[in-house]
Amino acid sequence: MKGFAITLTVGIVASMFSALLVTRVVFSWATAQKAIKSISMLHLIRSKNFDFLGKRRLAISGSLLLIVASFVAFGIRKESALNIDFTGGDSLLVRSGQELSVDQVRSELTKVGFGNAVIQKETGTINNQQVLYFSIRSPYQTAGKIAEQLKTGFPQANITIERSEGVGPIIGSSLALTSLYALGLGTLGILIYVTIRFEFSFAIGAIVALVHDVIITLGVYVICGRELSLTMVGAVLTIGGYSINDTIVVFDRIREGFHAGRKGSTESIMNASINETLSRTLLTSGVTLLCMLSLLIFGGSVLADFAFTIVIGIVVGTYSSIFIASPIVLWWSNFRKGNLRTEVVKPREQPAKA
Repeated sequence: MKGFAITLTVGIVASMFSALLVTRVVFSWATAQKAIKSISMLHLIRSKNFDFLGKRRLAISGSLLLIVASFVAFGIRKESALNIDFTGGDSLLVRSGQELSVDQVRSELTKVGFGNAVIQKETGTINNQQVLYFSIRSPYQTAGKIAEQLKTGFPQANITIERSEGVGPIIGSSLALTSLYALGLGTLGILIYVTIRFEFSFAIGAIVALVHDVIITLGVYVICGRELSLTMVGAVLTIGGYSINDTIVVFDRIREGFHAGRKGSTESIMNASINETLSRTLLTSGVTLLCMLSLLIFGGSVLADFAFTIVIGIVVGTYSSIFIASPIVLWWSNFRKGNLRTEVVKPREQPAKA
């Protein structure tokens, strides 16, 4: 995770440097040399009159249903939804050269007292041939005994050990706790940044959208029968960063609309701002989604879970930046009986009056 975090941090800094300095210089040179006569962005959506905020009740209702479904999935699967990174224990992946069922494997493990182990049947492809795998989770330091029993019980299956991992219960609890700290500190940092950069109402919208994205992404992941591992912490924080970036673009356009003195209600200005950033949102999300789909399809089993999580997170994050974040900002401002336009414009006007 540290290696992933360092790589991502270096990539962000390098991207900012190239965008602010290199790209700008290249465009300035190109326009000065008449190589480029105009700069424009592709507008995927020509119409600019979608009533996004008008659909907020329907969108929020759909999101609440997905959130409830996510919690139900967690409640049903319980510890089976967690990888040994968090629960502790052994994780064994074996390949079978013979067709076996989960019940057959469980019956064999019952002979050595591990009939309650979590067993999942999977299929893969090696050299264009379908291969059968069994993923087995058992108590700590029991993988060796289970592997020997499977080899003895199914001598014709040519059982091969593909992967064997073990995490002690104390380490697993520690990793779970530090992961929660990481998520909590990341969320707090975003809250503080958005409050300083914008207003507290925008911070509430950003945090609600972020929590919405994380819960639904993990819920879909668990519903699909996958296990949450330490890698998912990195994926979730990446999704959070992507989601908040997309949301801030919308928020910045809303703020520009207020400062420009646009006429109309707060809701109409916010709706117009979402429409103006819609092409940019779809272009960014589409390109990122293509990269993650490529990683999911061609990245192999090691990266499959990570890529799958990011794909779901991109879809949910794009949806929330349009249908969730801004409506929550509007609702919070109305709940406090404030005026969002005044809250946004006033901070910039005060230095001028002084």
